[in-house]
Amino acid sequence: MWLNHQLSADFHKEYAIEEKTLDVRSEHILEIFKSKRFGQIALIDERELLLESHLGCVSEFVAHIGACCLKLKAPESPQDQALILGGFNLELAFELLKHNMGVRYIQSDQKVLDSLISFLPHFQEVREHRDFELYARAIDLPLGKYHLIIHQATPNAHELDGLSRMLHTDGVLIAKLPHPYFQADECKQALRDVSGLFSIVMPFFMPLFGDEVFVFASKATHPLADLWLQRADMLDDLSFYNADIHNAAFAMPTLLASTLQPWVKN
Repeated sequence: MWLNHQLSADFHKEYAIEEKTLDVRSEHILEIFKSKRFGQIALIDERELLLESHLGCVSEFVAHIGACCLKLKAPESPQDQALILGGFNLELAFELLKHNMGVRYIQSDQKVLDSLISFLPHFQEVREHRDFELYARAIDLPLGKYHLIIHQATPNAHELDGLSRMLHTDGVLIAKLPHPYFQADECKQALRDVSGLFSIVMPFFMPLFGDEVFVFASKATHPLADLWLQRADMLDDLSFYNADIHNAAFAMPTLLASTLQPWVKN
């Protein structure tokens, strides 16, 4: 299952699906299934999977990889600001709110987002949090720059250019990458696009889970040299993320590191 990057015709068998419990059609398609092995499974647009059993681990990993590299602020300093876009995982916002950040979230499909209320464990808590704001479109955002931007998909070159302009000089962009083994050409192109805009570009992988690959990009912040152990140590109720996982995520196989070397800046 983990070696099959695309959903196959045997999806129901591979994920031990018992029944479909929800089907919502709007700008996007949301299907929720009950699985013996993974609990609830949310399938978005027939290609993106969110597994209830793994959702907390994935959200911790992606959120804290970026946030734990941001400089610690004095209590009287303005809040760090984060922007999340490109998907429906509000658990990312839940994790970032642990850093006392202001979190802005872009999602235009309110119908599908609200339909995830029973799937996302902290849905209501996030939506009601004083530091969380939901926007339908990027054009609706207040003017300002961000310390951290998380894109839940792979942004194209035009999107990357816009997002790079929205970051502080030492800001961090986290985005999903095509898999370097399953989609080698697409991965190289995505890294090429990112490396044209940022001084630090480093792919990373989630140890032990699935086949998702991400990129850490910044003009001044390094994911290893600038990791603040104090930030990681102050986080409560984590089940996956820690400093060792953080560092291990950036290790790559020798041949793959050589293949991607022209576009990796570390």
